[in-house]
Amino acid sequence: MARPNPGPFEPIVYVIQTPAFFRVVGLGGFVLFTIASVRRAASDGAAGVILGLILLAALWAEASVNVCRRCRFYDTWHCLGQAKLVARFFAPVPSGLDAGRVTLHFAMLGLYLAWMFFWMWHSVFAGILVTIWIPLFLLSATPPGGFSWRATGRPSKAA
Repeated sequence: MARPNPGPFEPIVYVIQTPAFFRVVGLGGFVLFTIASVRRAASDGAAGVILGLILLAALWAEASVNVCRRCRFYDTWHCLGQAKLVARFFAPVPSGLDAGRVTLHFAMLGLYLAWMFFWMWHSVFAGILVTIWIPLFLLSATPPGGFSWRATGRPSKAA
């Protein structure tokens, strides 16, 4: 399958979709903005923090059970150790996730990012930063060959 050409932004998109960029900007920003969002929510009361932590726990559990077990990076440090942790609790399963579960995963991610976005916009500067970061996170999390956990059949490790 041919990779779609991103046009004049091709070099930038290819850099953004590298594993290093995903780890540093994508996951690093996720951790940083999660901490900042929880801090901002805490200054307004416990309800926002509790909601955010419930959304984060649900997203982590759903990703661990449905995505990590099917990913080609299962039992690696690709996602800052989440796959290593998942490998201790769950056995890998064949790749391929039905459309309903894919929709559930992205809906939960969208809910969490909306919660984060809401709290970060309590400050204009932080809101601008998270507004710039969210598309970078989403683009860096999208691998050039597509998601391995959505495809049927596990990629061969022979070579």
